[in-house]
Amino acid sequence: MKKVLIYLSMEKYASPFDLIEAYDSDVSDLVVVPYTGVDVDDVPGLINDTIFPRHPKDLVNTAVFIGGHDVVKGDEMMDKAVEQMFDPFKISIVADTDGSNTTATGTVVKIKEAIEKKGESLKGKKAIIFAGTGPVGLRIGALLVKEGAKVAVTSRGIDRAMAAIEKVKKVYHAELTPYEVRSDEATLNALKDFQPNIVVTTGPPKICIVKREIWEQFDCIEVMADVNAYPPYGVEDVDANDNNVEIKGTGKLGVGALRIGTVKNDVQKKIVAKLFEKKGQVIGLEDIYEAAFE
Repeated sequence: MKKVLIYLSMEKYASPFDLIEAYDSDVSDLVVVPYTGVDVDDVPGLINDTIFPRHPKDLVNTAVFIGGHDVVKGDEMMDKAVEQMFDPFKISIVADTDGSNTTATGTVVKIKEAIEKKGESLKGKKAIIFAGTGPVGLRIGALLVKEGAKVAVTSRGIDRAMAAIEKVKKVYHAELTPYEVRSDEATLNALKDFQPNIVVTTGPPKICIVKREIWEQFDCIEVMADVNAYPPYGVEDVDANDNNVEIKGTGKLGVGALRIGTVKNDVQKKIVAKLFEKKGQVIGLEDIYEAAFE
């Protein structure tokens, strides 16, 4: 019996990236069936057509992956899909819209490696995530809290930051500290106030958020990570290829986007394989993070 992965996306086209990652997962006899332009209201019917063709005992061979770029809609689609299933007609499902869960996982895995390289642990460390109120930044924050760190996030507006941390508190039961940062001066003030050991930037491509003249003033900073793969990078002098390397004699370790991406790609393949290990799994952020260490 073939393994069938139903790929749902709200976009016009299915992501070649996600489809290639699925086929590279080495799941034997895998067929990926993409559906695009999917709205939330379309999900119940698609799930019905997915769970009923096979005998319940064979549903371990059927799974759903939700992709696309709209993270809010992706979460809604995930909820609708789970609601539509019932015993014994349950299949495994995961959502990784905009790569938010796997990218967050890759970032925290690399940060954890950097801290452990110094013979320390994340427990009790302080991390600040600049431009951190988007899906990736908030998930990074939740995972760092899970590891025992104290976490702050910044946004250009304090209202957005407050709303974001309330969402993280509700969904992931993680407490974050908000800062409004709209300028280099505000960046400097946030660092002075929070005194982080870890700096992360999750802003848009080609924008430097934390300049060297700012970060080099802080001896407390041990690790800096950036998810931006296009120069200029989010942290000045952290290159996309940096793999927990010391930044030009500063004693601080840099983690670049391409090294984060390597972990992200590996864990996405692991998640596709995990979908077919047992039926009825609802794979979330913490499951994806744990899979990175398996």
